[in-house]
Amino acid sequence: MSLTRSLVRLVREAEQHLQRICCASSHMVLHRRLKGNNKGQGSDSLFSPLPAKPTFNPDDINVGEELGGQINRGDLLRVLNMFYKRPEIKRLCQEKGLDNRLFHQAFVSFRRLCMESENLPVELHIILSDILQESGHVDDIFPYFLKHAKEIFPHLECMDDLKKISDLRLPANWYPDARAVQRRIIFHAGPTNSGKTYHALERFMTAKSGVYCGPLKMLAVEVYQKMNKEGGTPCDLVTGEERRFADPDGDASNHVACTVEMTSTSHKYEVAVIDEVQMLRDNCRGWAWTRALLGVCAEEIHVCGEEAAVDLVKDLCMVVGEEVEVRKYKRLTDLKVLDYALESIDKVRPGDCIVCFSKNDIYAISRQIEKRGHECAVIYGGLPPGTKLAQAKKFNDPNNPCKILVATDAIGMGLNLSIKRVIFYSLIKPTMNEKGEKEMDTITTSQVRQSQYVLSFKHSLLASAIKTSQV
Repeated sequence: MSLTRSLVRLVREAEQHLQRICCASSHMVLHRRLKGNNKGQGSDSLFSPLPAKPTFNPDDINVGEELGGQINRGDLLRVLNMFYKRPEIKRLCQEKGLDNRLFHQAFVSFRRLCMESENLPVELHIILSDILQESGHVDDIFPYFLKHAKEIFPHLECMDDLKKISDLRLPANWYPDARAVQRRIIFHAGPTNSGKTYHALERFMTAKSGVYCGPLKMLAVEVYQKMNKEGGTPCDLVTGEERRFADPDGDASNHVACTVEMTSTSHKYEVAVIDEVQMLRDNCRGWAWTRALLGVCAEEIHVCGEEAAVDLVKDLCMVVGEEVEVRKYKRLTDLKVLDYALESIDKVRPGDCIVCFSKNDIYAISRQIEKRGHECAVIYGGLPPGTKLAQAKKFNDPNNPCKILVATDAIGMGLNLSIKRVIFYSLIKPTMNEKGEKEMDTITTSQVRQSQYVLSFKHSLLASAIKTSQV
């Protein structure tokens, strides 16, 4: 019920924001300048004024003229130009969100309205008449000018909301619920297969409520199954594709295993586990870890990742005044890096894992291995989570004839696999840059370390990897 109320509250807040924005956008024409000769223009170049129609009185009664007298068009133009040239007026307009460009456009529209209207608004007519008779000041026109400016530039009415929504300078302030909690941050730092996630999940199981934020749906499913079957802790699963409830009646559990993008920043937990936090640096998905770290509303947050990410996490937490407790772990098994390449697919042996960076390479290598009479398991990101877990289970089963694994580097994201040797088919990996374009980069030391060791906690086997391979 509490989760439902939180969702309803979030929907209502989103609707209110949308209504405030739509009050401007429904009456606004936005033109994005994409040509090179428009580079350097401010955001105000995106706004174009709406047309303003002169007012006509169907009863043919000019109340303003009866009260203030007739206004000569030449005198009216002189007064309006005096108003336009006033530096005080320009300064007031700047404070209201009208830069020089918008101020000029608003004045041209206001002047046209005044000059072409048969009957001016009564109050404006009287103000202009007083100015011409030297009993008023030209600055008295400003309230009527500002009203007109907001009519042709409706975004001025909700400028504060637009600025708040588009201000990305202080992301920590986006999560007031998290800032209201005195959070304890614990960083479990260590290499792959060091037990850091295991210790974090032990605390997760004993908590009254908790959320696990994993990098892969397969890991979220693994935690979901482990909690419900082995741990005896009812746990729900939330991913971008589905939601599973531990309760047969569909009632929400106090524990949730989810992909990091689906982390709730409004629901309160006792413990949160954020896995593979070094992904903060990722150009495509780093936003999700930043959001989870700054926004998750939990009393105790266990962050798991490489020791190289400790300083980055400390810097982020320092912004919100939170201290980070670091617990370091060592690798549970020895690692030996071979100084020679495999050279031939015939040298593949049971317990090997060949890491590829494309689906085509995975299927090409797996077919070559099967032609040599070996059964192999295949794991890559496009497979359904259930299929990936079944392939991993088949490879880990000592009684199963499948003893060779062909997979992508996603297996380095915390999967428990009984691998004896890791072989890289290539050291060139396709990546996505900030513009969404594909690039071919050499894999980093961090990525190699993640893929070198993905052994099960139940096994302590010597694992070795080679630097390069030519197949």
